[in-house]
Amino acid sequence: MIFFISGNDTNIGKTFVSALLLKSLSEKYNKIAYIKPIESGALKVNQSDLSFVKKFSNLVEKVDFFQFSLFKEPVAPLTASLIEKKKINYSQIVKNIKKLEKEYDLLVIEGAGGLRVPITKSKEIVDLIKSIKAKVILVVTPFLGTLNHTFMSIETLKVRKIFLQGVIINSYPIRPNISEVHNPILMNTRRVKILGVVPRMTNSLKKSKNIHLRSFFSPDLGGQFCQIHFIEKCLKKFKILLKKYTN
Repeated sequence: MIFFISGNDTNIGKTFVSALLLKSLSEKYNKIAYIKPIESGALKVNQSDLSFVKKFSNLVEKVDFFQFSLFKEPVAPLTASLIEKKKINYSQIVKNIKKLEKEYDLLVIEGAGGLRVPITKSKEIVDLIKSIKAKVILVVTPFLGTLNHTFMSIETLKVRKIFLQGVIINSYPIRPNISEVHNPILMNTRRVKILGVVPRMTNSLKKSKNIHLRSFFSPDLGGQFCQIHFIEKCLKKFKILLKKYTN
């Protein structure tokens, strides 16, 4: 089983969500590997996304961590490889992942940016997902503009016949505005499977041990989140907020 964590944009919290997912999934699977195949924007290894996930998840004894290419400049992998004159070996990355798939019950792979981010001149993140036959978990935000990015990302997966496991809404506010309440409702109307909702967190809360993971994710991901109940709450809030706008 391979879960590929991608996003409908860059800087939307894929790494943080990946760390939380590892914690949740470690209750369901015995042997897990977290893989960040390619990363750009890390001056040192200990500043990388992989390093963050490793420290935050605190699952060194349960999870093995792998990374194949690391670049300093915070740009697309292809651009970073050209700057550093360091070629990305796409076929070798695919081989490495397929080898690890045989050794682990579950691979959690975090992509770089969104689905159409270029890895080489001829390959994008979505091509890697297709090559390794992974199931995609799409991290999205609840904010204005997310519907456009989310539906385009889903369409990209459909065209390539890649299985979408579902979406996780990250950084959901305590007091959502009418757009942030209505966006999940519209996703639900389009039959988008919502696998979980991660609340907006302060840095202090992120460091806290009192994070209620089971409420964040669906049973498929080791939690108790229910899309039906969440949408019911959104509908109630939407009706209240709509009255304020229309009265």
